[in-house]
Amino acid sequence: MTTKNNIICLGVNELYQDKDVQQPITTQPSLCFFEFTEELKDTIDKVKKLLFEQSFHEVTIQVFTVNWYFNLTNRYHHNVQSFLHISQESIYFSGILSPYKKEHFSTARININQLSFNQIPIKEIDLNQLTIPLAIGLINKIQNLSKLHLEQEELYYGIDPIITELRELDKKTALDIHLDSESQLDFLNKKANEIYSKMEKIEGEVNLLASQLVYQIFGIMKGDWISYVDPINDMLIQLQFEQCNVYNGILNITGPVVTKAGVLGKREQYINIKLGESD
Repeated sequence: MTTKNNIICLGVNELYQDKDVQQPITTQPSLCFFEFTEELKDTIDKVKKLLFEQSFHEVTIQVFTVNWYFNLTNRYHHNVQSFLHISQESIYFSGILSPYKKEHFSTARININQLSFNQIPIKEIDLNQLTIPLAIGLINKIQNLSKLHLEQEELYYGIDPIITELRELDKKTALDIHLDSESQLDFLNKKANEIYSKMEKIEGEVNLLASQLVYQIFGIMKGDWISYVDPINDMLIQLQFEQCNVYNGILNITGPVVTKAGVLGKREQYINIKLGESD
């Protein structure tokens, strides 16, 4: 059985746009052609996992399977040093021609989901997966950090009325109350800033754990198309995973809606999943 691969053509852009910078003059390609094979698909899948697990933004790989077409000569050139750049959602190619020492042209980006051989796969969220030990462990960590965040939040918003009252007292009273109000205000503001920084750090840790939960339990990474049936009203929700966070014990997954026609819409869709029991 012969596998039919997609031949994909991408436009090419110049990377150096600043004409004041003296760059060598050379001809650059107009088009880039590459074949989307099972081997390339496997490479992209492996790199996407690496990107998530190592918190990388992008991975670059040297490749030898792309063809660069030059309008000026009306032919393909095969002496182009070429690179494949992979992020969570897209890929693109870049190249180097002598006398340059680094990439000086690149293709447009293409969404990874557009590379699928057939229909874009949609991954289903199975809530039963939240009962396995790994999921329970991650949820417990999220709940403990969320509780700590709530405690810090209460402290933070508890300081604000004290600062307000102290300012009002300083304005209204003419008595010597043996209190340096300015130093006290400075102290309270400093404590508020410290608490806020701690809140931000905890929030970042919670959202990182949420991403790990979505990836390790549901097998979902940024850019994946997912579906979810709400257990309360049996409503089917489909979206492209863009980001997730946790608030008040609820895992919130958001991204562009996948329409009934099987394309991405402009409206943002969301999935809310309750994590554990509420206190």
